[in-house]
This record gives sequence, C-alpha cells and structure tokens, in this order.
Amino acid sequence: MFTLPDSWELASLLGKLLLYIGAASIAGGCLGAWRYSSASRQFLAFNYSYILIGAVIGFQGTVLGFLIQVGLINDSGINGMFDLDMISILMETGLGDVTFFRLLAFFLAAACSLFLRKNLQRSDKVITSSLDQLMFILILVALLLLAFSHRVTGHVSVLSLTAQVAIVAHFIAFAAWIGCLLPFLQLSRSSDLDSLRYTLKRFGSDAIAILLILFLGGVLMLLELLSSPKDLLSTPYGVALLGKFILVFALLVVAAINKFVLVPALRGSTSVTKLRTSIRYELVLASMILIFTSYLSTIVGPAGH
Repeated sequence: MFTLPDSWELASLLGKLLLYIGAASIAGGCLGAWRYSSASRQFLAFNYSYILIGAVIGFQGTVLGFLIQVGLINDSGINGMFDLDMISILMETGLGDVTFFRLLAFFLAAACSLFLRKNLQRSDKVITSSLDQLMFILILVALLLLAFSHRVTGHVSVLSLTAQVAIVAHFIAFAAWIGCLLPFLQLSRSSDLDSLRYTLKRFGSDAIAILLILFLGGVLMLLELLSSPKDLLSTPYGVALLGKFILVFALLVVAAINKFVLVPALRGSTSVTKLRTSIRYELVLASMILIFTSYLSTIVGPAGH
C-alpha cells in the first residue's frame, strides 16, 4: 500500500514541516502573549522570541518548498532548483502567489515580533503604545494569511467553500493548540505555583473551544476528502490519516491528565516535575502529528483528488 518516498518527496515533506512549525510558533506565541502572560515581561519576551524564531523557520520552509517545485519541473537535479527562468515563470502562477503571501506573512510576523521584543527591552511597561498593539494585530494578520493560503493549495483547493473555510479554522485551532506547548513548558519553570495553576486552568477552559473548532473543521473537511469511511483502511491516505487520529487521541489523553490530575495537584517541586514531563510527552506527540500532517499534504492524497 505504501511506497518509500524519494528524495524530492522527503525534501518537500521537510519544507512543509518547517512551514507548519513556523505557523504553530506564531499561533502559540500570540495566544501565549495575549491570554497567558499575566503581564509577565519574561514570559512576553519568550513568546515574542518564539514567534520570531518560528517565522524565520517558516520562511525558510516556504522558500525550500518553492525551490523543490522548481527542481521537480526542471528534472535536472539540485541545480534545477535555482533555474532563474523557471523561478520567474512559476512566480506568475498560483504557486507563486501562495509562496509570495506565505513569505510576506512570515516576514511580517518576524518584523513585528522583533519590534515588540526590542520595545519590551527598552520600556518598563508591557504594552507601551498603540503602535505595540498594532504590531501584535499585524502578527495575527500574518497568521490569517498563512491559514487562508491553504484554501488554494493541495487537496483542499478543489473542495467546496464550506470545506475550505473549515480547513482555515482547523489550521488555526490546531496551530494554536500545539503551538502553546513550548510556551507552557517555559512557564512551568516559574516559581509562582498559584499563577501557574491559574494560567493552566485558564488554558484548560480555552482548550474546550479550540478542540471544538478543531473537531468541527476536521469533520467538515473529511466529509469531502473521503468518499466513504472504508477509505480509512483501504487507501494509503486513509491509513496515514488513521495514524494521525491515533496520535491526536493520545495527545488528548495526555492533555486530559494534565487538566484533571496534574494541574490541580500542583503543590511543590515534585508535582511541577511531573507536569513538565507530561508537557514534554505532548511536545513529542505534537511533533509526530506535524510529521503525519506534512506526509498527508505532500506525499499521499485522498482518492479522487
């Protein structure tokens, strides 16, 4: 059922994986700075740096993905990736438009997060001006650009408007959920257990809405991507998708343990250590889910699409 991906496919998977990591960093960093910073300058600085690094990673992944498409069309090895004539031609196509908007989004997120990080260092206030607020809004605009770019690429581009809107919502919710894990791991190093417990409880409440959007968006999309439930077992795309579902379920189990067991039990260093270990497990599962998602969007596709 499965065939080993060739070198071009693996390179495409890497480019898409870097793009997803960048988007998750932007979504998680924004959510962390907005909802869970509690005016902590240290945590805000971490989130701005997190957005900046993620934007740089996503920018590189977008460039890599575009150059790989150039190389595939030229079919002349690595040198074919840098054919200026073919690059110019592809920049006039839909692929070029999507690449441009993704690069613009990552550049915008990087520039604005760098501005906010520098301004935070220069000021004794968390939010110093309306310009800071504008920079934050522009980072959110960058995230929306990344999300909407998925409407016109890959398998989703041939689906109905409802399914395309669903993938946008699904993308943002998933990016925000897994993107928050690294900031929470950083937050768990705080010595203020009361603040940590309050923040994580707040995320637990927010996660209900995030997961609802994630679930509804995924269902609406899959109703059109899969011709029948049997595709989950009879097609490479379905089997890979089933593997992703299992990982998401495992991530939900670990998240539930955090919410209902570990967070309420935060009392001392031992309980904090257990929480950090659990968050690290979540990060491992999230990384595997991103790899599966990259595989689904680059190497295999649903039957009939």
